[in-house]
Amino acid sequence: MSLADGSPSPLHLTRSPRLDNALRLGWESFARTLAAAGPEEAARWLAARVDDPELAEIAEPLLAAAMSEEGEEAAEALSGLAELAEETEDDLLADTLWEGVLDRARDVGDGDLVAEATRRLAGLAERLGDPLVAAEYHIGFLNWRREPEHSSDPEDVEVAFDEIVRLATADGAQQAAAEYAYRQAGFTRLLDADDPRAIEGDWEAHGKPYEPWA
Repeated sequence: MSLADGSPSPLHLTRSPRLDNALRLGWESFARTLAAAGPEEAARWLAARVDDPELAEIAEPLLAAAMSEEGEEAAEALSGLAELAEETEDDLLADTLWEGVLDRARDVGDGDLVAEATRRLAGLAERLGDPLVAAEYHIGFLNWRREPEHSSDPEDVEVAFDEIVRLATADGAQQAAAEYAYRQAGFTRLLDADDPRAIEGDWEAHGKPYEPWA
């Protein structure tokens, strides 16, 4: 879930209504419109949106890389753009770009970037007062990590579990908090035992994906 799904965000009007409208529709629509506009026009649009003309020069090469077919390069470039959006406090733009990072990072199997994008998106959701949506991002990361041949730093798994337990507690979902704490304890035992499942693939015996609380 992203800010484009209906959460309030300040209205920014620029000279490129196509990009303005696409941004409000989410990452997939925005990505298509970015590609159609090209990096030069998109950089001018971005500079106008954040009211910083000098940003166009910095953003253009990042946008060119973000539109490339090289998935890892695109994910890294989108990450740089998302950080710029965060610095300008443009939550909608940052949220949409981090969704793009998450999408590209999953495609190339970059566990570090999947974890980073997950944390950024969850942080945005929590700031907007929705701990369940924030938790869903972390749960999505754990489910992605459990898929065959997917790997990540075990610390990122521990952090995701910590955040889910914290968010469930804050949301009054005590049963879910206890369940995820129990699941985390099982993962930690594997990690302490140097079990390879703590690094790659599914560490659960049941194989069922984790689910958020209602």
